[in-house]
Amino acid sequence: MGSEWKEISLQTFINFNPKESIPKGMLKKKVSMDALIPFNKKIPSYSNERYYGGAKFRNGDVIMARITPSLENGKTALVNIFEKDETGFGSTEFIVLRAKEGVSNKDFIFYLSTYRLFRNIAIHSMTGSSGRQRVQLDVLKRSIFKLPPLPEQKVIAHILGTLDEKIELNRRMNATLEQMAQAMFKSWFVDFDPVIDKALAAGNSIPEPLQNRAEKRKALGDKRKPLPEDIQKLFPDAFEFSEELDKWVPKGWEVKPVDKMIQINPRVTLRKETIAPFVDMKALPTSGYSVSNVISKEYKGGAKFEKDDVLLARITPCLENGKAGVVDFLNEGEVGFGSTEFIILRGKEAVKTPFIACLIRDSKFRKHATQSMVGSSGRQRVQNACFSSYYLATPDDVLLNNFDRLISSNFKTITQNKEEINTITNLRDTLLPKLISGEIRIPEAHYILRTEANLNMAAEEAITFTRK
Repeated sequence: MGSEWKEISLQTFINFNPKESIPKGMLKKKVSMDALIPFNKKIPSYSNERYYGGAKFRNGDVIMARITPSLENGKTALVNIFEKDETGFGSTEFIVLRAKEGVSNKDFIFYLSTYRLFRNIAIHSMTGSSGRQRVQLDVLKRSIFKLPPLPEQKVIAHILGTLDEKIELNRRMNATLEQMAQAMFKSWFVDFDPVIDKALAAGNSIPEPLQNRAEKRKALGDKRKPLPEDIQKLFPDAFEFSEELDKWVPKGWEVKPVDKMIQINPRVTLRKETIAPFVDMKALPTSGYSVSNVISKEYKGGAKFEKDDVLLARITPCLENGKAGVVDFLNEGEVGFGSTEFIILRGKEAVKTPFIACLIRDSKFRKHATQSMVGSSGRQRVQNACFSSYYLATPDDVLLNNFDRLISSNFKTITQNKEEINTITNLRDTLLPKLISGEIRIPEAHYILRTEANLNMAAEEAITFTRK
């Protein structure tokens, strides 16, 4: 099969910036540069805006950043957000790549555009002033690549796509688990749903500010799933007014500041020049809890942390953007470090990692933290006093321990899924250049899928696809 590969220019293989027409002012789906996740095939979000300019594209096109640093950061995606025959638009800084009928495959072109050699040619061709350099399209068009015939392109794209689908499945599963944890935290500790339910069942009065929530709970009827009896009995069936919070809270719950429940920047020892796991600000997610791209680095300074600590960005705009994550990548007793702009949070007594992780994603807490920032414009930071001025109504340790027991399994599964994502991502990134360049052939890829990642299903799907 390798003998069928031919050396051709990219302009023979790809239709660059194909012509599309959108009337000025027409409302269309728009994809911004910020919407793209580096080296991610899918477009996670878009907006509906009126067209007055920008790159135009349709389903099946590949969009790739042409400007620094977006190109170097891997801003690339395969468009699949439109209805049949619908067109949309995006940043003027996108290059649009379209497959040629009978010559190239759209999925193969996506993987080709993420191939190191392809990207290096694009990056090295860039010209312009510092910080605004752009790809010279003619250089890219004239570049010569040895590329496979269409049938083999489809098989290669299917193998890599199968791995991407497994990665995406795990990401969606983690997003669901994160949402479940956040919903339970909000229900128990923000909206006080179990207390409202018990008060309604007992015929106790509901304070006026909570009556709307109570009506919503009643309206759910049979859909309102009661907690297990051993958990439900831990909640009170009445409310009392808190002067500190200036609102009604569950009767008997203690109102106290967050810094009485959580250690802020706990003391951790790490000797200078020690090689240790390192996390920079870019590694923190803006949603969810999973930290990515942990590297090893010599310690010369920075925030230090241990297993199960929670990291929170303290500087603008990282805090407002939601930068935070859980340290689930260290072993017991191991120390890591990161940006000096991290606040390290660690639980006290019955307050464990899941509670803290949910708290830092709670909108009310984030609003309080943002409003407490001080400093010059663009360099504002959260102060530790923020945690002593934010009060929570908290139950006894028994209920807190039960919350941790019920939710910790979500976090364990999230960690397992993340580790599998990392394994499959590494495998995909190893296979991609070798398949694109022809260094390894399809049978070898099948074997690797089976042995290195135990992806028997993926291998069988790829084999079946090959035989079609």
